[in-house]
Order: sequence, then C-alpha cells, then structure tokens
Amino acid sequence: MANLNRYKFSFGNKNLTLTTKHDNLFMEEVERVTREKYEAIKGQMLDADDETLAILLAINSLSTQLEREIEFDDKEKELEDFRKAALDKLKEKSSKEESK
Repeated sequence: MANLNRYKFSFGNKNLTLTTKHDNLFMEEVERVTREKYEAIKGQMLDADDETLAILLAINSLSTQLEREIEFDDKEKELEDFRKAALDKLKEKSSKEESK
C-alpha cells in the first residue's frame, strides 16, 4: 500500500486531519484555495451558517470538477477523432501509392 500523508490543519472551529497521497506542499495549496473559495461564498451570503457555507463550497467544487471532467472527455474524443482522421489519410495515401 502506498505511503499516506496525514495533513493537519484548522478550518473555522474545527481541527482536521486529512489522510492523503499528496505531500504537504500540495495540501497547503488545497488549504489556501479552500479558504479563498470559502471566504468568497461567505462574502456573498453573510447570514449563512458555517455548515451551509461548507455544503455550498463542496457543491461548487464538485460542479467545477464535473465541468472539467466533461471538458477532458470532450478533448479526448476530439483527439481520438483527429487520430482516426490522420490514420485514414495515411492509409488512403498508402493505398494510392501501392496502386501506382
């Protein structure tokens, strides 16, 4: 089993420990982005409690992840179509040269 890192930090009133495959430098960036996004939502919803803000943060994060996964799948399909078209052109060119 891979070595897992235990990353500890405080968020709001909570002390958290995340078990992750990522190193501390990566997790510090995750923590920074999380705080930034949390504060942005909190700034727009001044009356929301911490739990609501955390749920909205999670939903926003999952929405962004889903958008990126769809975009990635679209790019993979586009690349596969490009490869197929290039291969078809090479086959066609090869066929023409063989028939000469």
